[in-house]
Amino acid sequence: MTVTLTTSYEQFLEADTVAKIKQLTEDSNFDLQAALEFIDEHGEKDFARYYEEYVELGEEYGYEAVDAYLTLYDVSDLDEFTGRYLGEYCSAARMAQDYFEEETDRLDYRISIDWDETGDYLLSHEVDNVNDHYFRCSY
Repeated sequence: MTVTLTTSYEQFLEADTVAKIKQLTEDSNFDLQAALEFIDEHGEKDFARYYEEYVELGEEYGYEAVDAYLTLYDVSDLDEFTGRYLGEYCSAARMAQDYFEEETDRLDYRISIDWDETGDYLLSHEVDNVNDHYFRCSY
């Protein structure tokens, strides 16, 4: 059931959920429509457990990145977002170069690396991509 009608959500949701929505939207200036959309997508129990963390991550990293993450992982895995998120890149090659430069103390620049091929390898084994947002498969 979709509850995104902001004028009648109180009729359809549990009293605890309504109370939490009111508390968040009045005390913390959370967006009512965004909260209701989260409930539509993830349910009332997950709203109570994870919505504040979702908003914090969305404010810090961007909601597009967090929503991309949630296409790969469950909302209960939001606590792993910062460890898995590699960033937004225009190509897998650029992601691969940053990935290896950050993972090693020093990359020897005398070695020629095919970053396109390396990026393709990472995408097939270690990294997921959703709309140019890259995430570690394991964390």
